[in-house]
Amino acid sequence: MAFLRHAGTQSSSADVDGKARTRKGAPSGELERLAQFFPHGTRVKVPVEVERLPLGSSEPMTTVLEYGTSREVIFRCGLPMEFGERLRLTNKDGSLDAEAEVTAVQIGSSQTLVAARFVTEISNWIIKA
Repeated sequence: MAFLRHAGTQSSSADVDGKARTRKGAPSGELERLAQFFPHGTRVKVPVEVERLPLGSSEPMTTVLEYGTSREVIFRCGLPMEFGERLRLTNKDGSLDAEAEVTAVQIGSSQTLVAARFVTEISNWIIKA
């Protein structure tokens, strides 16, 4: 996965289902553009706390995991992140407490999106119906 930067605005038009799409048919939203690299993923809403490793190297940040696969997650981030950086992701009930590595950073016009891959297998953190 490469470091991604916002390439500028592209004109878009409405698709049959009403979703905005670029001229080439790809989703136009920042999240959707990054998510297309993870075709087996699904939208999620999991509130988490993100901490840089080693612990204490920065203040923890609260965010929401917005997209995930069994191995990767995408979330919006207010902290500067770099490719290869190690993170700890935890949720309030303790069902998710995992170390992940940043695999992509997409700097958009309004927010920064971060994709991270779990360092070890996390069982049942995301269950598709």
